[in-house]
Amino acid sequence: MLNIRSEYQWFLDNDFPIVLPEFYKQLYQEIKSKKDFKIRLEKELSKIYNKKIYDEKAGVAKSEWEKIETRFFDVLKKHNLKIKDKYLCYISLYGPEGQFKYPNVIDLRISNKSDVKQINETIAHELIHLMILRKVEKLKLNYKQTEGIVDLFFKETELKDIFSDYKLQNIAEHNNKIFDKVIN
Repeated sequence: MLNIRSEYQWFLDNDFPIVLPEFYKQLYQEIKSKKDFKIRLEKELSKIYNKKIYDEKAGVAKSEWEKIETRFFDVLKKHNLKIKDKYLCYISLYGPEGQFKYPNVIDLRISNKSDVKQINETIAHELIHLMILRKVEKLKLNYKQTEGIVDLFFKETELKDIFSDYKLQNIAEHNNKIFDKVIN
């Protein structure tokens, strides 16, 4: 969540769903220095941090993911995606639903019942981003096209059997020709 500052205005401008502590907006408006902002944000977050809550949420995420992990990776192996030996998943009560950091890090927000319901879908979505990033860069795809490619993995591969309720993103551009280039 400490890295949200640089993206915060984009989230606002694009009406992107994000959960932040009540004090965040005020800090963002008042403190212009990145360094000072980070120091103050860490101080405010330390006041509300509860290790027990994070441990519980991490346990839920791990338990849910283990239910589909093998099937998920088996599907992606069929489509020649590079799968790392290890991925790290950080849990937060804040931020967007999910984010990724190349090469193997996922940030997962679990702040409400909807987030809990979407745990596996969010993890899978971010993992696909990590696995296709280099291909997307090579094809010079923009944000909307990239989101469309990720969506199509859920609709055009056997992932549709695991994530039968997956909803296509409104912001995404869905192009099967580009999708075929990514998976072939």
